Amino acid sequence: MVSMDCTSDYITAMRERFGDSPYILQINFQDESCSTFGIGYGFPASGNCEGSFNQTDSYYVIGRLNSNGSTSVEYFSADPCLSDSWYMTQNASQKTLTSHSCDANRFKWYSRNDIKDSSGSSGLTITFNGLIAMGFGFLVLLLISVAFVFFRRRLKAKRIESQSKWPTGPSEGVSLNEVVLHGQTGLWNDDIITTKRLSRDKIHVKKLISRGAYGEVHAGLFNGHQVAIKRLLPASRGNLEYVNEFLAEAKLTATLDHPHIVTFIGVAWDSLSDLCVVLELMEGSDLRTLLNKYQAFNHPVGFDTKKLAIALNVCQALTYIHSLMPPVIHRDLKSRNILLDGEMKAKLSDFGISRERLDRTMTACVGTSLWMAPEVMLGERYDVKADMFSFGVVLSELDVHTMPYARVSRENLDSNGREMAGVTLFQKIALGTVQVEFSDATQQSIVELGRACMKIDPSERPSAAEATYRLQVILAGMK
Repeated sequence: MVSMDCTSDYITAMRERFGDSPYILQINFQDESCSTFGIGYGFPASGNCEGSFNQTDSYYVIGRLNSNGSTSVEYFSADPCLSDSWYMTQNASQKTLTSHSCDANRFKWYSRNDIKDSSGSSGLTITFNGLIAMGFGFLVLLLISVAFVFFRRRLKAKRIESQSKWPTGPSEGVSLNEVVLHGQTGLWNDDIITTKRLSRDKIHVKKLISRGAYGEVHAGLFNGHQVAIKRLLPASRGNLEYVNEFLAEAKLTATLDHPHIVTFIGVAWDSLSDLCVVLELMEGSDLRTLLNKYQAFNHPVGFDTKKLAIALNVCQALTYIHSLMPPVIHRDLKSRNILLDGEMKAKLSDFGISRERLDRTMTACVGTSLWMAPEVMLGERYDVKADMFSFGVVLSELDVHTMPYARVSRENLDSNGREMAGVTLFQKIALGTVQVEFSDATQQSIVELGRACMKIDPSERPSAAEATYRLQVILAGMK
């Protein structure tokens, strides 16, 4: 639930939220002198893996107040916070922490140890299941991530209480979280799952194709036919919660039937620790891999009919899932989750918990947040228009081949010649002060569609059906 109350001291507000627990507070500014406030984050300094700052589970952190007076915050893409999901560490020396001086990343640091000497400006405090946002009388937003341990325990308790009813969530549609909550008692007994169950001894796992924070995908054989086999990582297979979420993804995918969504074949297990989801094997690569090759070999930027057809295929799939009752929200639309067959036809994949391993060139930013709509980033209520924002980002990728916001990062260097800090970029995306790139070679009609999809106000974005029509008109004009 969302509650609002006024505060004249955000440090005191933070202390009340954390109670007697130690915490770390980062305040990020828009300029190198740290005079123009931008956004802020707060973390428990527990030394443990703590939950993400909003309900999309974007990232996890380990915050520490060290014995030498310094502090550190490590970021991970998955819980538990293991080394293979690490993607960034931020540090502050004792001097930086105690003096609240502006560091190289435009941060000022605070901790529970100095709250008696610190105070904030008056404004509005908004809490949302552990998220605190504070406005200070001008067009900025303080986003404080309060990842309480008791909040995560409370969330798990609510899941148990919700077994007998379909839960309400922050989104206006169905996403995987709701399927998991609805089937928490054991999806392995679900009618859809049992109907789609395959004989495990007919499935032969072969070459590893990809590995993410939660799962891995292998090429393999089922009844002599080539298939893709998705499994949880070995470290996750004994976790009943992960098994249920994995089965929920299978159940959701099994209900979808569209030529531009990867076909679900079935699910198999001898034991739940050996659970396999069998999907059609796409002969091509994912879109991100293709675009990396385009970039490496200087493939022309802009849109040809092949690129436009890929965009149209994706939009047709979105039109389908958004038209279901209730609508299905993908929530993780990005180039890695768009697969290509041998004829360059595109299909959507990954409606589940898996998050691809973060690109190490973008370690200073929250991976999926590069495609994420601002309302999802900020933990606000969202609907199918969140997918349309992500689609606008994908249009930019198809055009220029680079990762989203790559040029923004390159062209906004600090005084030491370093690219924009990831959290600063994250803030600017959330506030809508930066945009993805479109090349001069791209038709104006495509640029206009991309920009419309990325409007900050979701109601101003086109529907998937409208975007599909506009792409069909553009493609017809190119033939």
